[in-house]
Amino acid sequence: MWILDDDRYRMWAEKDGQAILWISGDPGCGKSVLSSYLTKEITHCKTKTNQLCTAYFFCDDKDERLRTAHAILVNLLAQLLDQVPDVITHFLAEPDYTTNKEKTSWTFGMLWRVFERIINDNHRGQVYILVDALGIHPNLYIKM
Repeated sequence: MWILDDDRYRMWAEKDGQAILWISGDPGCGKSVLSSYLTKEITHCKTKTNQLCTAYFFCDDKDERLRTAHAILVNLLAQLLDQVPDVITHFLAEPDYTTNKEKTSWTFGMLWRVFERIINDNHRGQVYILVDALGIHPNLYIKM
């Protein structure tokens, strides 16, 4: 596919450390198709090495339960936990959890701190996160 030859994609793919590849365009121009392709491409690369974690979320404006930043983050974290079970240590290290284990309700702020610890953990390899169709959520924002 053409994106693999695009200079912006190549620069992103070859970059060490954290980087964002933002793909935008008019409705119906193929961004979701491109996202699906990239998800498969990155997952295919994962089979060549165990140093990759991938998590993806395709926003759906038809399901209200999936319209929140909290829902997106929970879904991404569940995928990462499924692939690399030892990231549970990042959940267990959350101060609000360690002090109130029985009463913990995982707020967005708590989950975001866990997410940050996972993606900054140098021992688990690269993490690729793909979120598609954020634009269909005009009221989606992060409230900490």
